[in-house]
Amino acid sequence: MVDAFQDAESVMSHLRALRQELLTTSMEPTGDQARSGLTAPQISVIRSLVVEGTATVTELARRLSLSHSTTSGIVDRLQARGLVTREVDPSDRRYTRVQVTAPVQGYTREISEGPYGRLTRALDAATPAERKTVLDGLETLRALLR
Repeated sequence: MVDAFQDAESVMSHLRALRQELLTTSMEPTGDQARSGLTAPQISVIRSLVVEGTATVTELARRLSLSHSTTSGIVDRLQARGLVTREVDPSDRRYTRVQVTAPVQGYTREISEGPYGRLTRALDAATPAERKTVLDGLETLRALLR
């Protein structure tokens, strides 16, 4: 009975971890905010760039109702962390446009796909034997719980 109880604790631990891995990122963005170390204004800048597209610092400041200097400082800190870049505007070289980097784009895509997208990618990376092992294990557990 002791071994079964320890195994049950281990199963519950794995289920909690899977829930965390698959659902928390997609369902609780504030959890990601706390883990990321980003401030609310930094997240607002990133969100604006993701939703509304690239912008100059002046455009971002207007979008977010912040001063130009505050917005510029936020962009500087995000750029130092590799989350945004400043690129010369191809249509007018006097301006630089701020845009999110590829990792941020991937992260936002992952959030929008939700847990099915993450799970599908994980299973796609597994071998057929690994996928069968996962499915067989889950089916066995469900049968034992009935």
